[in-house]
Amino acid sequence: MSGHVPDSDWVFRHVALLLERHPDGITLDAIGEAVGAQRVSVTDIEALFDELERRGVAVEDGLSAELPILLERVLGAARALRARGEALSPAAVARECGAGEREVRVALLFARVLER
Repeated sequence: MSGHVPDSDWVFRHVALLLERHPDGITLDAIGEAVGAQRVSVTDIEALFDELERRGVAVEDGLSAELPILLERVLGAARALRARGEALSPAAVARECGAGEREVRVALLFARVLER
């Protein structure tokens, strides 16, 4: 989404929600739960991470050693779907790799953290 401007109201609402629900620490799983099935751009997610970072909040992966394995499954499923010419969506990837949509979203958030 080149040129997409993040929705600052969305970012601030979700940061406040995360801080309220998880005062002892925010995990990728908590972010995945808060974002849920909302249609948000990569830019919005990056802005959410940026705002948390600006506030001094460290985001933990929450799934430790399991997360890289889950990410590998999710990426493999996405590649398989793409190779067959099928549309990519969290639901399609979840069906392909046998994970839940929430797990797929958390794995994708983990990938975004790794890119930072």
